[in-house]
Amino acid sequence: MLVDDDADDQEIFLYALKELHSPVTCLFARDGREALQKLAAAQPKPDYIFLDLNMAPMDGRACLEALKSDALLRDIPVIIYSTSSDPRTREEMMRLGASGYWVKDVSVAKLCGWLKKLLETPQTV
Repeated sequence: MLVDDDADDQEIFLYALKELHSPVTCLFARDGREALQKLAAAQPKPDYIFLDLNMAPMDGRACLEALKSDALLRDIPVIIYSTSSDPRTREEMMRLGASGYWVKDVSVAKLCGWLKKLLETPQTV
């Protein structure tokens, strides 16, 4: 699942997934509230949640906290996928339970590489 309010970022992410030629399905949500609603109904639950930080009405930080406090969702790895490269933000998100932190301002090729590595070796985020 990708939680991101930017349609261009959603399109780039989907393009990168398609480039992997892997049978992956991706759910999309525009903010944290929509993500939590979709996750409540999703069966099966997603293997990963990629979460942007800057969204409204529920931002990524609040969504991460809600995910990690929900017994049915807390074990899904959450990878922060943000434009912020601030090390303090990264540290805070990791303290809150994020499994990884990817900065968006990378090439599509690099995003494809990250996703390929994640799908091939799920324990590495």
